[in-house]
Amino acid sequence: MTRRLPAREFLWWSLRAHWALALALLALFTDAAEWALLLAAGAWAAGVTMDRADTQRTALSRLGSPIVALFLAVATADFLFGSRDLLVSLSLLVLGVQSVKFLLPKGSRDGWQLCAVALLEFLAAAAGTDAPAFALFAFLFFVASAGAMGALHDQEAEEAGRPSGGYAVPARAAAAVLLAAGVGGFLASAVLFAVIPRLEFRQVLERFGRARGVVGFSGTISLREVTGIKSDRRVVARVEFPELRPGLLPANLYLRGAVYSRYEDGVWRHGGATPLPVQSAGFQHFVGDAAAPDSTADITLEAADHPALFTYGHPTLIEGAFAPVLSDGEGNLSLSRSGHPTLRYRVRFAADLPRRPRNGRRTGTEDPAFPEGYEDVRVLAQEIAGGTGTDDERAERIMRFFLSGFRYTVSDPASSIREFLFRKRAGYCEHYAAGLSLLLRGAGIPSRVAAGYLGGEWNGVGKYLIVRQSDAHAWVEAWIDGRWVTLDATPPSGDSSPFRTRTGTIGLYADWLRQRWDKYVVNYSMRMQADAVKEGVRAVRRTGTAFRFRGWDGIGGTARRAAGWALLAAPALYLLYRLLRKRWNSAGKGSPPGISPLPGPYARLVRRLDRNRFRRHPGETLEETLTAAVRSRPDLSEDAARFLGLYHRDRFGPAALPPEARVEAFRLADRLRRGVSS
Repeated sequence: MTRRLPAREFLWWSLRAHWALALALLALFTDAAEWALLLAAGAWAAGVTMDRADTQRTALSRLGSPIVALFLAVATADFLFGSRDLLVSLSLLVLGVQSVKFLLPKGSRDGWQLCAVALLEFLAAAAGTDAPAFALFAFLFFVASAGAMGALHDQEAEEAGRPSGGYAVPARAAAAVLLAAGVGGFLASAVLFAVIPRLEFRQVLERFGRARGVVGFSGTISLREVTGIKSDRRVVARVEFPELRPGLLPANLYLRGAVYSRYEDGVWRHGGATPLPVQSAGFQHFVGDAAAPDSTADITLEAADHPALFTYGHPTLIEGAFAPVLSDGEGNLSLSRSGHPTLRYRVRFAADLPRRPRNGRRTGTEDPAFPEGYEDVRVLAQEIAGGTGTDDERAERIMRFFLSGFRYTVSDPASSIREFLFRKRAGYCEHYAAGLSLLLRGAGIPSRVAAGYLGGEWNGVGKYLIVRQSDAHAWVEAWIDGRWVTLDATPPSGDSSPFRTRTGTIGLYADWLRQRWDKYVVNYSMRMQADAVKEGVRAVRRTGTAFRFRGWDGIGGTARRAAGWALLAAPALYLLYRLLRKRWNSAGKGSPPGISPLPGPYARLVRRLDRNRFRRHPGETLEETLTAAVRSRPDLSEDAARFLGLYHRDRFGPAALPPEARVEAFRLADRLRRGVSS
């Protein structure tokens, strides 16, 4: 027998659930005062109890206005002497008024007022969060809203003397009606939310608060500052590479955030030049010289305590909805304020600059002074570099100096640069960067210390790089042949690094969902919307080209309908074709951009190595993986060495392999694939 539920009873509880969900949204997704939320929740529970019992509240009604006045005084005192935050103070006042309303008898007018307050609380929660979990609570709120409106209309009818719904309906039917109404409202809101670009209202509000982030570097750096950051595994940035010069790997790129050219008393500092706004046009900021960029990176930078903008290589253009971008002429790019919320911007950069003819030593930022009191370091530098050869050759000699007798350690480092160079020879990246820079200067080669992040973890699910605090690093940039060249003397730590992060498959999928939410919801911009519309229009035009040579009048009814359906289905079929083509032609799952698709035998070998778990971490080269795989199969060592030689010539050589050599490379790849699986 179908269970029937009085409609009035069902709607009565829907109205109370609507009010309760608004309080839950405030508690979960805003910074509203906990004591005020607990007070409102208690008032809601007490009000529900008294409403069910139809309790007379004459004395309580007389206290309503004084209690509201008390909350007004509390909110005013909080704004003047407490938090000094207008939004927080207003939330206290709203919760106080709402608590009084919960406790007093409620007519339809009071119910509509409480629903209006609930809507304001919902909007406050929506404006203050970017958590994906908010979507679930928003859906429940819309479902309860449909029931609340039905309850209030029913109460209005009763107050006006009209029939007020004394009928009964099946419980399932009532639930289905509410669910359908809630789904309709939620979908309509979702469509509007998807098609309307974000106008950064939340970021504007956050400008009046405190910076909450940790990424970025200050104006100074000591021997322990960068390594101190590495113990934190929070995400700094997520980087996509729409364009990447062939041969470059994201895991090998340096994400620079700060440059230090002055060394005083063991501390590196900025050069001291006053940052000035760079030339800009709209959202485009021209930060570099006329060098032609060969790569593009889309960077989503998390909230920062410092104003630094992070870039790769030699940036020429930054596209972002912020202004101005400041430059000190020494390589430091920053925003005008000390802290900022999450930013998304595009950087066009050149990975390397061409050599330039030397026309005398340049002065200023490219010729920083050698610090006083380090004459013994200057003598050591001249002994190592020698007095002959080009700057490139002399810098190479200094780099080789760190290859023998030095070790990377975080447990027993040298206490100073002098101790690191002359006695202990043990330290971490700050030691190597500072020591290398001082030796280069001592040899007459201008240099500076750069700080930021090296590489990261490649997410093969979403095809982007995850950069964490644990990837913090310091290195050196030297002025050689009229350009800044990156030099890094720090030995690679590899799998033994105590800071290496292993996310795992589930973690990568979870991070991919967060990245997509940030990109297409939180930071969905007008430019992204325009690009999507243009791509859709181009796809429709391409599919409709075949029909242009004939008018619709010349097509019969059946053929016209078939053509119409084909035209509607063509964009989806085209996208499916592109997806399948990309999957079949890709260089294995998770291949970074910038590398052309692998031929079939190579791709099958890579997949077999991945399946047998020889790949230790994302971004590892085929040579490293294959060497680890044949370590337990000495009989395959000769084939592996021969294959790797042909593979490198085929993939990265100046010319294509001869046909017979490529056939042999494919044959060796198949033999190794079968060998490592046996």
